[in-house]
Amino acid sequence: MTYDWLQLQCALDGVAVPDRITYLSVNGTGVDMRTGFPADIGRALDDERFYWQPIGYPGATFPMGPSVDAGVTELLNQINLHPGQLVLCGYSQGALVVAKAWRDHILNGSLNHRLPDVIGIITFGDPMRCPGIANGNVFAGQGLPQDLDGQTTGGIAGPDCLTPDETPTFFLSFANDGDLYACAPVGADPWHNESAAGADETLIYNIVQNATVADVQAIAEEVLQVIEKPWTQVVPLVEAIYNGGLFFSLGANAAHYTYKIDAAVAWLNQLANLQLVV
Repeated sequence: MTYDWLQLQCALDGVAVPDRITYLSVNGTGVDMRTGFPADIGRALDDERFYWQPIGYPGATFPMGPSVDAGVTELLNQINLHPGQLVLCGYSQGALVVAKAWRDHILNGSLNHRLPDVIGIITFGDPMRCPGIANGNVFAGQGLPQDLDGQTTGGIAGPDCLTPDETPTFFLSFANDGDLYACAPVGADPWHNESAAGADETLIYNIVQNATVADVQAIAEEVLQVIEKPWTQVVPLVEAIYNGGLFFSLGANAAHYTYKIDAAVAWLNQLANLQLVV
């Protein structure tokens, strides 16, 4: 049954047509807006209950920061164009777009008036995942990501990760163990006391986002000082390099690329059942 048919049937029955939930999807790096986990979810949703709007943006590899900013701008534009209830979904770089739009513009910015309309957020491989929280994992029954290097894991963004207050229960992050970007050993409080291994990985992340002279110099100094550092300072750097090396050595089989969408689709269908009443 198509949505147009539903509109006609409701008109004949003299009842109100239920508003569809707008589902906004943001793809990852290097692919078009109809490719990847968020787009796969969009295709799986019932178009009588959801309207799928993919977000077009560069998805550039390097530098990533301006690309993310462009994605945030377009996501905000589409939010403005779509009244009513919203679900946001992003993968990898797209998760950055979603997280920044949520935190900087919906929770705390010019689109705060749309806060009541946001009924769901889904991210996969989120570099800004709040340490110790992965509501998507919990819903899917797979448990929270394991500690790494003795540290609580979170997004590789470290101090720029979302806080617990910025991660409501309807914010479903899916984070696979071994995902370098979503499960970095940043510690339980990267906003004030990021772990040493996490800080080294965050430094690399910052270079990818916006390669400044200061960032490049800092990583160069880190390497040059290895032979002069005591063992307690060398270990975090080695852990950071190992974590990255293990991730990249797995290629397409790396944890960042092996997410499943079934639990997210099931959760959205449950959400629609609660929200839409004919």
